[in-house]
Amino acid sequence: MTSAVDRATVDPAAALTAARAELHTGQPSLNTLAQLAQVTETLLAQVDHLADQLTEARTCPLTGLPTRTLWRAQAEEVAATGPTAVIMVDLNDFKPVNDSLGHAAGDAVLAEIGSRAGTWASGRGCAGRLGGDEFAFAVRDEPGLMRAITALRGRLAAPIVHDSLHLVVGASLGAARVHGPTPQALSEALHKADQRMYREKGQTGRR
Repeated sequence: MTSAVDRATVDPAAALTAARAELHTGQPSLNTLAQLAQVTETLLAQVDHLADQLTEARTCPLTGLPTRTLWRAQAEEVAATGPTAVIMVDLNDFKPVNDSLGHAAGDAVLAEIGSRAGTWASGRGCAGRLGGDEFAFAVRDEPGLMRAITALRGRLAAPIVHDSLHLVVGASLGAARVHGPTPQALSEALHKADQRMYREKGQTGRR
């Protein structure tokens, strides 16, 4: 005999409801138990798929860096551990590379910059890609940080090889100290660093 679970397998929620009704009778059929196991497996697969989608949304697939939401959460964790500085970065002359050489070249630049950013931030704090050609860092404010930021600038400006071409984009940077472990203090520091970064970009005339 066809059970209510058989008729409801197209709808996992309906299947679970039907199975619950049969289980309450105290005499569930083997078919009901098998169908229930199948529905459970389907639901677990859907949960795994949603988890993968969430991970992808929180991580830039091109650079491997956290996107804005995840980076912000990581930055708050860094700020909670002690004195922290944030650095905002906007690539220079990235659009001409992307427009003249194509998206493959642009993607190669972003991927390499992401790799360099992640390497530099390792052991110091966290790096993220906020969108487009904009990156951000939250790092411990320790002695020698300014020298490290200078080294970061040089690292980002190093040529990137793509199809035998040596592409140089460089970056405009703005840094600010986070005055306190609160989300508000982090937001204020990010705003200040962002202003300084755009001021530098304006002064150099870079795009």
